[in-house]
Amino acid sequence: MKKWVERNSRCRLKLKACRASESDDVASAGDSKVPNGSPKSRRDILLEYVKNVQPEFMELFIQRAPKQVVDAMRQTVTNMIGTLPPQFFAITVTTVAENLAQLMYSVLMTGYMFRNAQYRIELQQSLEQVALPDANDKKDGQDYAPGTQKKVSGEVIRWNKDSGPEKMDAVKYIEYLEAEIEELNRQVARRSANGHNELLEYLKSLEPQNLKELTSTAGEDVVFAMNAFIKRLLAVSDPNLMKVCPSNQKLFCILYAALLPN
Repeated sequence: MKKWVERNSRCRLKLKACRASESDDVASAGDSKVPNGSPKSRRDILLEYVKNVQPEFMELFIQRAPKQVVDAMRQTVTNMIGTLPPQFFAITVTTVAENLAQLMYSVLMTGYMFRNAQYRIELQQSLEQVALPDANDKKDGQDYAPGTQKKVSGEVIRWNKDSGPEKMDAVKYIEYLEAEIEELNRQVARRSANGHNELLEYLKSLEPQNLKELTSTAGEDVVFAMNAFIKRLLAVSDPNLMKVCPSNQKLFCILYAALLPN
């Protein structure tokens, strides 16, 4: 029980550290206080971020974000605008600003959904590592006898950082190590699956109501900041000034950039 609590604590600390690091990226857009010394509101921080974030952040995001998140974003934007090869086709997309703004808002919400889904996957994987399968419940390999037939006697002494030395039955310790190996094998198989994107597969497995829950947590401040970012990308307030988007590639870049603030 003590080991489970210790592992669970490390799991929570890891997730908190991850979220804190990402929150630092948002806060780094400016100081956390306004000139009069009072703390900035959440809306002020978000607005300052979307007003100041630069295109170079796209490359930084690609380097730091999990590969499956980057691939999911690219696939999503590609599916939206098509995949005709640019060396053979010069594509021009004609639209009005209102329709383009709505598309960008949908992309932003998709990015928000990706973020929440990634958190859930990381939490689920961390809990799976903490709650390793019981040796009596797991399936035994075809080449070896189950743990109850191991002819091993004695004890193993392990050093606990808090309580010092602890004794553990040798058979139980072997079964514990086997369970860890089995979990590691599952992780390797999950990552090495050819063409498999765990994030997209997870989203496909959810019911419509569960998908809605991934975006329903976006508060008024987040939605307000999204709309401010859309206005910045469009750079115009009059729909008549935004009749044509010059190329398919530029539209791809705009939509891809819209995913990044999430």
